[in-house]
Amino acid sequence: MKHIVLTTLILAFSLTSAACPISPFKRVTLESDKFLEQSDVMFFGRLESEEIDSEAMEQTATFTVIKSYKGNVNGKVIIKNKLSSSCSRGFQVPQSAFYVYAKSTEKNAIYKISGFASFVPLGSAQELEWSPE
Repeated sequence: MKHIVLTTLILAFSLTSAACPISPFKRVTLESDKFLEQSDVMFFGRLESEEIDSEAMEQTATFTVIKSYKGNVNGKVIIKNKLSSSCSRGFQVPQSAFYVYAKSTEKNAIYKISGFASFVPLGSAQELEWSPE
């Protein structure tokens, strides 16, 4: 009986330790100043399309920028979103809107998110009563 209880406890703790401790969207809203400081660009945009490369564990998402908050981005931009941690999230539902914090790459109009979902879907922003303004 001791072995069953011990095994159950070990499994429970190992599963929860691999999980993201707080919703990435909530964390971004709570620490938006930090995310803004650490990013090269921040914008509000509409997701036009997305594609996942499961081998590279990366999503390529194309956005139309509606409003730029940092980095003077406009028009169409591409976000390379690494899906490499328990706090990674993919962009979903084309034509939906997101607040996105990202880093520059060497290529023009291509930005990256490295393993932590540094974006907030408009629906989550509304639920959390958050706005970057």
